[in-house]
Amino acid sequence: MMNNALPPPTEAVPGGPDLSPETVDAYLEALQAEDHAGATALLAAHPGLGAWTDCLRDLDGLATAIAGPAGDDATTTAPLPRPFGPYELLAELGRGGMGVVYRARHLHLGRDVAVKFLLAGSCATDEQRRRFLAESRLAARIRHPRIVSIHDAGDQEGQLWCAMDLVDGDDLAALLRDGPLPLREAVHLVAEIARAVHHLHDHGILHRDVKASNILLDRNGTPYLTDFGLARGDDSDATATGSVLGTPASMSPEQAAGRVREIDARSDVYGLGTVLYEAVGGTPPFGGNSPIDTLLDVLERDPLPPSHWNRDVPPPLDRICLRCLEKSPARRPATAAALADDLDRWLAGGPIAPLDDSFAERIARLVRRHPAAGFRLIGITGTIAIVLVRCLVDPETVGFYIPVVAGLALWGALAIGWEVLGMPRRGAGMARPIPRFRRSWMTAGTWLAAGTWLPARTWLTAALVLTDVVSVTVLLALVNGKSGPLVAVYPLLVTAAGVWLDRRLVRIVTIACLAAHVTLLVATPGPVIWHVALILDVLMLCTTAITEFQIGRIRLPRAAPR
Repeated sequence: MMNNALPPPTEAVPGGPDLSPETVDAYLEALQAEDHAGATALLAAHPGLGAWTDCLRDLDGLATAIAGPAGDDATTTAPLPRPFGPYELLAELGRGGMGVVYRARHLHLGRDVAVKFLLAGSCATDEQRRRFLAESRLAARIRHPRIVSIHDAGDQEGQLWCAMDLVDGDDLAALLRDGPLPLREAVHLVAEIARAVHHLHDHGILHRDVKASNILLDRNGTPYLTDFGLARGDDSDATATGSVLGTPASMSPEQAAGRVREIDARSDVYGLGTVLYEAVGGTPPFGGNSPIDTLLDVLERDPLPPSHWNRDVPPPLDRICLRCLEKSPARRPATAAALADDLDRWLAGGPIAPLDDSFAERIARLVRRHPAAGFRLIGITGTIAIVLVRCLVDPETVGFYIPVVAGLALWGALAIGWEVLGMPRRGAGMARPIPRFRRSWMTAGTWLAAGTWLPARTWLTAALVLTDVVSVTVLLALVNGKSGPLVAVYPLLVTAAGVWLDRRLVRIVTIACLAAHVTLLVATPGPVIWHVALILDVLMLCTTAITEFQIGRIRLPRAAPR
């Protein structure tokens, strides 16, 4: 609780200017760190924070009175069990960004249920209350054996609540922390949930947050879909275009991009694909060390096949997974029922249709999966092709260009080498659960293999970009290009370093390019046009400043993923 860290009550300034997210974040960090001086200074500079202080104080009091113990060291004046309306609250089952769920017993019927409360209670905003009520109404419309049903709901002294089926077990995400499930068990589970999702779609409801933690398993391993916090019905207003709602690791590309009007049943199929991938592979298809990293992965690259993590996964199951995770909704299964049919055919040993990829699409998939080496190889291959055409037109230049082609080939080989070193190690059947430290290393390896490496903290990152600088410099020396237009590649290397969204890496590449350019000017024969060389260096510094500025402008959307 933060009551002791809160400044004295202050009168809110109504109608004040909107507070920036940065100001609110700084204020909350000061409160959590019990930095009284910092919190008071921010409050004096931004009087509108007074209303936040009052609300936080009320929330702490409400958590003590209603929510019960929140941790091992928490104290409460209302210990469990305790009555609430027609129920007796027995134990806390879990909590999320908006709600807290308790195990409860109906006092008259003697039946155990799960009771969910809106976490903010009477301090909830109108939007939070609207979303909670919308979730309850949508879930109450559905009756399906694999969907958690809502039986009752109400508003007691400003505290919104709903009572639902109690699934006496854990969620799938908790189970997968010990490694992947047996293949047939995982496929059967996802097929059952896919049928439940299709039932939602038949009733005009999109779930929009299908993920492992929203699938509950009872003691017999029977799965149930829950959490309609982001669900949308046919009669619901679509969230405004540009809003990002969902869990970054499991949301579809159209969700991650905020293209709300494009979200349909195939977006939930994508979510089912992430569940299947994690259930058979033991790791999510994407993961980053921040939500923005994960969103960029979802938008820009293709996942490794699940067989990379678990060699027991056969090619047909790889194809089913990857088809669900296609960037284009048109290339995914059209319905959740179609996905369930594919999974049932695999269980029965029937044929699975191959991925319908042209040669160009296969190349594009490889580049999206391995962009670090892929884009370099495209540029190197294109340059070699131009050189070969030049040699065919003028055979006398063959001797001149042989070392150039050899240098380009070596550059491509090094790019592939760094990619291989950065690749996560393949699974070895995964007959045993993956230790926690091994899972962390494998997840980190996914970022390396993808070429995103955010932030740049490994020597492989520096090795790759410095290889580019050295290779370019050597090739320029071979063609005596220190005063020609080819030196413009140095600012290009600086710009390319910005792909990693790490300012330090941009600076490293800039310093390396400046040093390489000076070395090229001094160490190679021929006159130096110093004013042209200095202009190039100034342009390099300007490119660095612009790239760093653009990196600094990247922020998570205001409607941050939960």
